Amino acid sequence: MSQAESWKLKNEKDQEADPEQDEVQQEAVRRAGWKALFTFTTKKHLLFLTGALISGTIAAISLPAQAIMYGLVFNQFANFGSGQITGPELLSNVSKYCVYMAAIAAIAWFFDSLFLMLWLTFGELQARSARDRVFNCLLMKDMAWYDTRRCGIGAFLPTLQMQVRDLQLATSQPMGEGFQSLVTALSSIGMAFYYSWDLTLVTICTVPIVYLVMAFLSSRLSSKAFQQGDSLQEALKYLTTAIQNIEMVKCFNGEQFELDKYGKMIARAEKFYNIQANLRSIQLGAMQFITLSMFVQGFWYGSSLVVNGKRSAAHVVTTFWAALLCVQAVTGFLPQLIILQKGQVAGARLQAMMAQIQGQETDPGTQEGDTPSRCIGDIEFKQVSFSYPSLADSYALRDATIFFPAGETTFVIGRSGSGKSTLGQLLVRFYEPTAGEILIDGIPLRQLDVHWLRKNVTLLEQHSVLFSDTLYGNIALAKWDDDSITAKDIRNAATFAHLDQMLKDLPDGLQTIVGLKGNGLSGGQKQRVALARAHLRDTPILILDESTCALDYVTRMAVLDALRKWRKRKTTIIITHDISQIHPDDFVCVLDNSRVVQEGYRRTMKNDESTPFNAFRNSLVLEKLESLKREDDTDELLSYYASSCDPHVSRRNSRTFFEFDQEGSHSERESLIPQMISPFWGLVPNSEESHGARRPSMPRIESGVFASSRGKESPVADLSPVSTRISNLKKRPAPISRPSEYHCSLGKTTSLTKLESHQQPQRRREKQEKQEQTPKTFKTLSSMHILKTVWPKFDWKFRLTLMVAVFAAAIHAACTPAFSFVFARLLATFYAVDDRQHQALLYALVILGISITNGAATYAFHFLFDYSAQGWINKLKLEAYERLLDQPRKFFDLEENNVSRLAETLDNFAEEARNILGRFIGVILVVAVMTLIAVVWSLISCWKLTLLALGSAPIIYGITAGYKAVNSKWESYSNDAHELVGTVLYETFVNIRTVRCLVLEEAFRKRYRDTTEGALRIGLKRAIYTGSFFGLNYSAIFFLAALLFWYGAKIVSVGDSSTTNFIQAAILLLMSASYCNFIINLVPQIGSSKDGAARLLRLSNLPKNSHEHAGTGKLPPFLDIILKDVNFAYPSRPDQLVLKDVSFNIPPGSCIAIVGASGSGKSTVASLLLKLYQTDANRVISRTSDITIMGRDIKSLNTRELRSSVAIVSQTPVLFPGTIADNISYGLSPSIWHSSLESIRAAAIAAGIDEFISSLPLGYQTLVGEGGTGLSGGQAQRIAIARALVRQPDALILDEATSALDVESAGIVRDTIQRLVLENQKGFDDNGRLNGEEIARPGMTIVIITHAREMMKIADRIIMLDRGRVVEEGGFEELKGRRGAFAMLLRSGESGESEELEDEEEAWADAIWKGKGEDSRS
Repeated sequence: MSQAESWKLKNEKDQEADPEQDEVQQEAVRRAGWKALFTFTTKKHLLFLTGALISGTIAAISLPAQAIMYGLVFNQFANFGSGQITGPELLSNVSKYCVYMAAIAAIAWFFDSLFLMLWLTFGELQARSARDRVFNCLLMKDMAWYDTRRCGIGAFLPTLQMQVRDLQLATSQPMGEGFQSLVTALSSIGMAFYYSWDLTLVTICTVPIVYLVMAFLSSRLSSKAFQQGDSLQEALKYLTTAIQNIEMVKCFNGEQFELDKYGKMIARAEKFYNIQANLRSIQLGAMQFITLSMFVQGFWYGSSLVVNGKRSAAHVVTTFWAALLCVQAVTGFLPQLIILQKGQVAGARLQAMMAQIQGQETDPGTQEGDTPSRCIGDIEFKQVSFSYPSLADSYALRDATIFFPAGETTFVIGRSGSGKSTLGQLLVRFYEPTAGEILIDGIPLRQLDVHWLRKNVTLLEQHSVLFSDTLYGNIALAKWDDDSITAKDIRNAATFAHLDQMLKDLPDGLQTIVGLKGNGLSGGQKQRVALARAHLRDTPILILDESTCALDYVTRMAVLDALRKWRKRKTTIIITHDISQIHPDDFVCVLDNSRVVQEGYRRTMKNDESTPFNAFRNSLVLEKLESLKREDDTDELLSYYASSCDPHVSRRNSRTFFEFDQEGSHSERESLIPQMISPFWGLVPNSEESHGARRPSMPRIESGVFASSRGKESPVADLSPVSTRISNLKKRPAPISRPSEYHCSLGKTTSLTKLESHQQPQRRREKQEKQEQTPKTFKTLSSMHILKTVWPKFDWKFRLTLMVAVFAAAIHAACTPAFSFVFARLLATFYAVDDRQHQALLYALVILGISITNGAATYAFHFLFDYSAQGWINKLKLEAYERLLDQPRKFFDLEENNVSRLAETLDNFAEEARNILGRFIGVILVVAVMTLIAVVWSLISCWKLTLLALGSAPIIYGITAGYKAVNSKWESYSNDAHELVGTVLYETFVNIRTVRCLVLEEAFRKRYRDTTEGALRIGLKRAIYTGSFFGLNYSAIFFLAALLFWYGAKIVSVGDSSTTNFIQAAILLLMSASYCNFIINLVPQIGSSKDGAARLLRLSNLPKNSHEHAGTGKLPPFLDIILKDVNFAYPSRPDQLVLKDVSFNIPPGSCIAIVGASGSGKSTVASLLLKLYQTDANRVISRTSDITIMGRDIKSLNTRELRSSVAIVSQTPVLFPGTIADNISYGLSPSIWHSSLESIRAAAIAAGIDEFISSLPLGYQTLVGEGGTGLSGGQAQRIAIARALVRQPDALILDEATSALDVESAGIVRDTIQRLVLENQKGFDDNGRLNGEEIARPGMTIVIITHAREMMKIADRIIMLDRGRVVEEGGFEELKGRRGAFAMLLRSGESGESEELEDEEEAWADAIWKGKGEDSRS
């Protein structure tokens, strides 16, 4: 076995379900029994349940009441046949009984309608109760529980949805039918005992055998249902991860890889389902055989009773009718038993999950604690140690003792994985320390009320989470329960986070919907929205965990400067790897290897070169010294920028960047950053002028989206010459400009009030009109349309199976009229004169043969249809998933295609769709064949009676069609509502950290409650409308029976038909009608399955015309990339250009850096180079061949080959479920050398992650991703870098690849990239393989998208983008010397280090220039 295969086997073994855990859950299901269906029933539900039981009882009793009428009517015909009454007497007596039958039918109409209404309502109430209680239980769980989900929370949530859906379905109509069948069976048996107890006992003597068979097979079914559920959940894990990270899947050609993983899991689920189908079919076949064969002894014994005069023919016939009704009640309910069994398992699993949650550690937020009157902000860690639950053997923090004084800013630095982020996680009590204690204001954290704690502590993590709402709504969530928050507060928070220009560029401003997880925004924009949210929250304690790493230097320094002013005299902890942010008087805590290795003020720590702090600082110092030989050109740079915006800005007010006072303290320092960001910044009063009120420390921009004065909103408030404003300010550091985001056009002012009151409502009205004109994303399909998809999907084996299933169904269908014929003949023996006993025995034996044939046919057609249905659904799911993965990137930007909805379609709705072929089509086919045979047979027996029945068929069909239409419509509405519930559930718990950190539990509980109430309202309307039609539809058969008996008496009384022929025709027609009634009962479930099938077929029929298929051209090994006049707008915002006439070229083997502010279009260039989007896929008219590679239009190139040649490392690292080795070699064939351990390790070493991986117990076989070991952001990023390097691409795109890394790790990656640039012609043996640790490929082109100055220096050439345009282009030194926008961008990156670097330049200059090829960190 090869190494790759052994890894694959091991990984598969690791992914297997935990047998002990499954055994515990199965035991819980067995103990729960049928009462699991009522797990979520409350006292409020009992009223509806009682009403449903009463109406169901009355409706059920109507059946044996009709049986009594049938017996009385038959007795009249028997008396007429034997000559005891005349024709007129027959007609008179039967007419009277027919009136009674019509009255019973009317009662059945009312109570059957009420029956379905109340049972559907009860099911909706159970679903709502289950959802609410499960939601509340999940909110109670601690973070360790979420971290240790085997399949990850993303796959767990759709499974929960399916279980709730199964429970809802079981506790609605199927449960009602089960109860009704039980009442019908008991009342029928009671009636049978009343008329002939001995005949009844002989008839039902085989019932215990039925019970034993059913119990034995049910025990086997449960375990297989569990295994199937686990396999489907495993499949969901892969599916949700792939869709969430669809860009990475596409960029690394992982579509087939993901499809294979998913296909393997659903194939496992198919195996377990087929075993269940086999066992269920045996149950059904055995039931059919036993229930029909019991009439063998019954008829024989009944005939002897009549012959011996012990019972009258009427009593025996009534007993048989009652027994037949009992049999029909039991056999008719058997298919519904499958639904009840699924509901029982679902209820028991939900119950077990809730018991498990309540029995384990819960989130501390559920426990009450102390709530001090105020939070001062002193934080103390005392000998704290901690290990994450997913990596219990490895300490994330060890014996940490740190003190964070109140009212001060403290920086925490360290390498990736050193425990920095763990401090924040412990402070908000996501986890509890394994040793030591944490105190706030001297009070142990354990004693504090967690809601109080989290309301006073804000944790802002690196990967900012936004919710599917508007920008306004996302910011306002910070204080969702505070009614005093105004739009002005939101605007102030947005201004603080420098969102002004972005909001101005967005057509709807603050009302722009950001999409699920904020996918409509760049990483930097998301971080700024999160910062605005934190500003609005304004808690005494703030923890920033790499929360500005995605921002460009200008914006980052501007935000940090504003942050220092805002957080003055408030406790602030900044976790970072960028020490340029740290001022000399800042307190710094250094972590390494999970320990606190140094702490102190920067100005004192820098003096000792042997300290850990200097190990980090020196890396940065060495890399920056080269650029510090600069002339004092600040004034000229400021003059350049200011004059480009406003001629009135005076140059003489400029100062050096971050200029400190004579004592070196920054505490009294003020900044001119606002003035440089906009020349009109000074028009608004600052916080010192706000009369003590809490106001944002950075005044708002009087331009663009925002324009207001302190007293009232006005576009021209407090105008005065800008130069005068600036000259009146104290001496401050020189301003940091942001030329790309804040342009001269900011001079034009627009009132927000006007924007909100006029522009935005108008746009919203336009959007609403467009939405109203837009058709639904799917439409309900007819059964025939759905069935047409079956045959083409099958190979010859499945087609043969389906043909045999149809044949078996035809045999089963023929058995029923055959039984009816023999049954009629047996009844005729009761008034036969000759050889009565012999005829009874003969027909009884014929019934035995029919029973055996029917049992075998029942088993065959149920199993084969189920087997075929599962194969069909699996093929549809695979095709749907394949087409999903094939869709262009813009497809996933649409709200209807979010992860939650797609997962539910491929899981829950697919399971429901399977029932169309597996359960319903077979039954419908049986009824159709049965009805056809019965009609032909009855035409032969009594054609007049049959024509009357056929004449009433259009009326019954019309009623049924109306019932189906109403049910289908409301089923679709109901499923839409359930999808919305699933979306909110998914958004809440996938982002549970953010929800808890911002204390949004009640906000999302309210949002979830609103969606569940909406689903309940739709469900109640569905119950009313559907129930009304159901009662009429169901009772129509009873009215027809009364009509047939009356007309039969009329034609028999006048001699137009014999009594025997009439009875034979009537029984055939009535038994066929009863089966049609059975189909009517299935209409709601058929409607649900059709809706599910429509949703699944929408995905399986997605077009394959993506622009990714357009190209066929091959790529040469070296890539010359040219962009010429590229214009692009994202399809979701077609009117907003992201790139505007962008032109530049990337020669083969070169290294290009694309720089600019956040949101300037840098990452968009990468997306276009990888064909994730197409430049002409929007309203913008693009020129021909705007992007070419080696002279060929990118549209003409083979997409898969292009992505094989271009590798990307994105800003947010993605880990897929699997081992670390699997993640590095993701998308590569196991048979090629690149996926070997040697190649993987070489890439890991180059990415600086090999040492960490080797330290793990399982090394490269450690499971990560959903359900695996949790890694820090930096560790995950280095694995992502290794994934790109192992492929040896022709072009490598690094999109902020080092933004999440500490100085040392970033240095390792930077060295790797530098080696690629300097030595990419070396390092290969004769076979072209890697030599040692070299990972370069001859002629590799490197594109670096970055804010990091150190990464820019590596590049041969730099392209600077500003608001989608190329504003500067050239070499690093060349652009720096121009003193333009790029030079201004650089200044901010140097500011924090400038003074000390100048002091130490001589000390380090020799080290940096000791040799070009040497490692400067050595």
